[in-house]
Amino acid sequence: MYKTRREKLLASLPDNSITVLFSGQAPYAVGDEKYRFEVDRSFYYFTGLDRESLALLLVKRGDNTRETLYIQPYDELSAKWVGGRIRAEEARDISAVEDVRDVSALEDDVASLLISYGGASEMILCGDLSRQELAQPRPAVAFFSRIREHMPDILFQNIYADIVRLRTCKSEEEVLKLRRAIEVTRTGIETMMSYCHEGIWENELEAYFDFTLKCNHCGHAFDTICATGRNATILHYTDNNKRAMPGDLVLCDLGARYQYYNADITRTFPVSGKFTERQKVLYDIVLRGNRMIAAQARPGVTTRWLNEQLLAFYEAELKKIGLLENGKTVRDYYWHSVSHYIGLETHDATLPDLPLQVGSVISDEPGLYLEEEGIGIRIEDDLLIVEGGCEVLSRDIIKEIDEIETFMAGNKDF
Repeated sequence: MYKTRREKLLASLPDNSITVLFSGQAPYAVGDEKYRFEVDRSFYYFTGLDRESLALLLVKRGDNTRETLYIQPYDELSAKWVGGRIRAEEARDISAVEDVRDVSALEDDVASLLISYGGASEMILCGDLSRQELAQPRPAVAFFSRIREHMPDILFQNIYADIVRLRTCKSEEEVLKLRRAIEVTRTGIETMMSYCHEGIWENELEAYFDFTLKCNHCGHAFDTICATGRNATILHYTDNNKRAMPGDLVLCDLGARYQYYNADITRTFPVSGKFTERQKVLYDIVLRGNRMIAAQARPGVTTRWLNEQLLAFYEAELKKIGLLENGKTVRDYYWHSVSHYIGLETHDATLPDLPLQVGSVISDEPGLYLEEEGIGIRIEDDLLIVEGGCEVLSRDIIKEIDEIETFMAGNKDF
């Protein structure tokens, strides 16, 4: 699988090119303590390896290609403290790259290749400098900067767009991993709903979701949003430290991560198990918007176009219930976009106005936020784009008003 992906990447790259991709490093937090390591997702996509300080070298010259993987040498002392680094045999087995070398040789190897192939002016040096790399310099930026210092004539090409086009179209195996992440997320949401009651703390509800992930060998796709009442009107609220009050709605935006593939689901439900009439009116608008987006999502359209359809829908619906009076606009109640790509990252790599294609996976997340009424509602599903439309991957996670009320009435575990 990983070799096939590398072959597709090489086919898209220019002739006479040398490409270097890096796994990344965890920055130090304080003293000798590091933040948790998160592998560069493009490196992982092409190798299946999730260790620090690795690099992949791809060379394309005419019909000849070359692959080399660079790893850290095994260190017995380090293994006693933090576990062993990956060995060459294991790296070969996972990545299917036969040529494995010490990472300390990478820079000299690239320089030697540039010289042996006729000098820097004859070759193109390629790398993935995504917006994250540019905003917070990591190994790729430092490496390419050093090469340019010694070879100022080198031609450089950012292949971020080439990588995005490959990652955007999910394989059957990738979709299976997403389905698993979504199913675990469904279980976690139902557990939260089962234990929800007036007076419970947001972080207590969050803990039920955390427990579900641990029991199913999954991690978090992102920091869980578990917001009650007015907190649900804060888009990325993560304090999760308020007690749920009578009449509150709970907005939980969360997801399981399974083998680096992420679910991204939002459900909104009443703390008491029953929606008020006002909450039903607003919830119904959001739910119909959610269904409308799923009906419109198909190959060839863009996420920007989908958001425009939702804005037009909201314009009509909010006017009917009097929310667009006194100079108010839709953007007073809804200020994010309805969709983003999902995959190895929760907000997966994409390009501006990239048309959806078969195999794309996107979110469908309309919301309405009325701070003055203490009501925040969002309903988010994950959609797989197929021929002629989409499949709602999260269709088994309940979201109808009567389904939610029936479930919460019959599944109280406290």
